[in-house]
Amino acid sequence: MKILLAYVPSATAEAAFDYAVSEAKAHDASLLVLASERAVSGRKAAEVADGRPIAERLAETGVTHELRVVPKRDDPADDILAAAEDDGVDLVVLGIRKRTPIGKMLIGSTSQRVIMEAPCPVVCVKPEGFSVPRI
Repeated sequence: MKILLAYVPSATAEAAFDYAVSEAKAHDASLLVLASERAVSGRKAAEVADGRPIAERLAETGVTHELRVVPKRDDPADDILAAAEDDGVDLVVLGIRKRTPIGKMLIGSTSQRVIMEAPCPVVCVKPEGFSVPRI
């Protein structure tokens, strides 16, 4: 089994990281991590993961993994969908966050596109304690 984790330093991605590692261990699966350039450069990683590089954190898990750095794109769903198809991924894990309807319309939704177009199941993970403000 192969699990794909899309990772950009954020609280949502940290929740997805924890979930993906847990699933990989539970199912003796390998992990393919598509990490943004900033996840590896450490510019924002200190805010989320105590400044430790994603490669170091992956190595500590004991899970068989491959780390791919992907350049920043207008639509990261392209990279996620291509990897899911080309690498025979069995499960995609994404961190999700609340977006306004206008935000979705103007910027789009990577998660929504991956959910609709992925050739395998997609799990969307939110951070613990995440709540949506009532309007």
